[in-house]
Amino acid sequence: MRKNNYLAIIFFILPIFLISAAVFSQELPRENAVQELFQNSQEDSEEKMTIAYVPRSLDNPIFLDAFQHSQEKAVELNVNLEWVSPFVYNEKRQIEIIESLIEREVDGMVLSVNNTENYIEVINKAAAGGIAVATFDADAPDSNRLFHIGIDNYKAGQAAAEGLLDYLEKNEIDYNNPEQKLKTMVMTGVKGAVNLDLRIDGFRDKIEDTNITIIDLIENQDSVNLSVELLEKYLQDNSEIDVIFFVGGWPFYVPAAALPNFQNWAESGGAAVGIDLFYDALLLQQRGLIKHLVGQDMAAMGSKGLESMYNYLKYGTVPEEFIETSLEIAEEENIEELLTKHQPWRVK
Repeated sequence: MRKNNYLAIIFFILPIFLISAAVFSQELPRENAVQELFQNSQEDSEEKMTIAYVPRSLDNPIFLDAFQHSQEKAVELNVNLEWVSPFVYNEKRQIEIIESLIEREVDGMVLSVNNTENYIEVINKAAAGGIAVATFDADAPDSNRLFHIGIDNYKAGQAAAEGLLDYLEKNEIDYNNPEQKLKTMVMTGVKGAVNLDLRIDGFRDKIEDTNITIIDLIENQDSVNLSVELLEKYLQDNSEIDVIFFVGGWPFYVPAAALPNFQNWAESGGAAVGIDLFYDALLLQQRGLIKHLVGQDMAAMGSKGLESMYNYLKYGTVPEEFIETSLEIAEEENIEELLTKHQPWRVK
């Protein structure tokens, strides 16, 4: 009787043992696979290249095209892209951000900066520490940066002046009479920005033999809000000005209703030309408030800039020191086409 009990117990336990062994043998490879996947994920994360873009500020929408296209290129190349900057332009704060990227030992940086002593020093520090540094939009040619990608800013300034001369000629406004000067105001960002200074040089050289005379140069500190305030205040006090050259598109991001003095001035015969071409600026041009616009290819600065940095870091391919991106001209004949091409920016 006791023997039969032992046999019953054995027959009861044996199937449980066999089932447990089978389950364990199946679960072990699965557990190992999970561990291997986690380990590979960690290795991929550690090996993934990090490139930081540091525009001048986050409050200037002109950089949005560069952001979008650098982001798309980063996904394509499996790069960790960081887009960091002060909200409003501030040299000290931007340099602090660059310093933090140096401390974190990112692989590369693409910066929009000024060619001043402080920027040159921090770029050289990064380069000496083995971090590849390039510039886009605004250059620091006296630094040890690897390359610069952007438009030929001198040509852009000349193109803006050519557009102004064409407009004056079509409207039979004499720009050669030395007895009757066309008083001109120039609005720029900050002195020391190589890109902006070159645009002014190109514009000035093109109008050298005319009666177009620059009498005021206003700095808006690369601030969209401040540019609107300064423009409205200037025209309130100087409504007799004939021409305005906007070295960048800072005040073009607001509707005409937000620029009543500028609107009245333009509708009364004032001639404004500028650099930077986007949907809101084109609307102002369509209304006749701006006579001529010259655009820069920010999309290429984002996409091609990131790809050039990636190829250097990954394959050692040294890019050209200056990668020139194209200009785009907005005229009366192509304004509708450009409004279709350049859609309003949306936060994504």
